[in-house]
Formats: sequence, C-alpha cells, structure tokens
Amino acid sequence: MAKLLTDQEFQRFSELQQKQASFTISPDEADELRDIVARAQKKRDDRADAMKTVETAIAEFDIAPEELYTQEQIAEAARNFGLIPATRKERVLPPSLTFNGKTHQWTTRALPDEVRAPLFEAFQGGQSVKAFIATPKDTARCAATIARLEKETGAQYAQAWLEELSLTRGQIDEALGKLAA
Repeated sequence: MAKLLTDQEFQRFSELQQKQASFTISPDEADELRDIVARAQKKRDDRADAMKTVETAIAEFDIAPEELYTQEQIAEAARNFGLIPATRKERVLPPSLTFNGKTHQWTTRALPDEVRAPLFEAFQGGQSVKAFIATPKDTARCAATIARLEKETGAQYAQAWLEELSLTRGQIDEALGKLAA
C-alpha cells in the first residue's frame, strides 16, 4: 500500500488507521480513509492493466528479455526475486603502508607527511616501495597502492618492481579504473 501512495497520503492514511483502530475516527475521516484506499486500489489496478498490456505486446511480438534489458539488469532482477543466489560483493580493504614500525591505512584521507614524503620520494625516484607495503601478498591491495601512487605522482612504476610484488601492468590498470570510478 505504501508504494501506491505519496508520502503525504501515506502519512495521513497511517494517522486515520490509528484513529480507526482506537475507535476515535469521525465519519468525515472514515470517508477520507476510504478515498485514500480507493485511490491506492485504482493505482494498483492501473498498474496491473499496464503490465498485462506490456506482457501481451511482448508475447505478440516475441520479444526476448535480452532485447529489453542488459544481462546485468536481468541478473539483478533474478537475485532480487531469489531465482539465483545473491553473490557477495568482494570487499577490498584500503592499501596499508608500514613506516617506522607503524601501519597506516591509506583511505580517502591523506597519509601523514612522515610517511608520504619518503614513500613518494622512493616512488618518483624509481626505487622499490615494497618495504612500505604492509600486505605485499595481497595483490589487490598492492595493485591499489601502486595505482594510487601512479595517479597522485604522475609517474609509472617500473616493470621490475611490479614483478617483485608479483603484479602485472593489467592489475594496475584495473585498479586505476576502480580509482577513477
């Protein structure tokens, strides 16, 4: 019922329903409640008629779902209706950097200057930054770290250093794409 009413109508409907439940509703308010319910039922009937029209047209013209919706939209609808199990989004942790024995997560906030300066110097100087990376075996976080460094400095990490971290240029480019989004 709530989806068929505007916010104001739904709020008034709720108020009138409470009055009705406590037997304090006036005859005029009861008429108003019936009118709200009648409008909601009319909207529901109109939507049902529209759906039948659409379904008839789809059947008549033999339209495939792929012609109307993308694969992603179809999959999302199937998940919403429980036809296929919902997959969990892969949770990617922000890059973690270690400096002077302290671990710093590189979130949307800037790194502290005592970490940022030597990290950026090493990166722009063409040196390895493996010593700064707290989780070198987590390739997704490593790629995100390098991608972010490349984005913020404008420099590109050397291929030899990528191999040291077991990363490929493709992983860095993918991480850069995620950063841009």
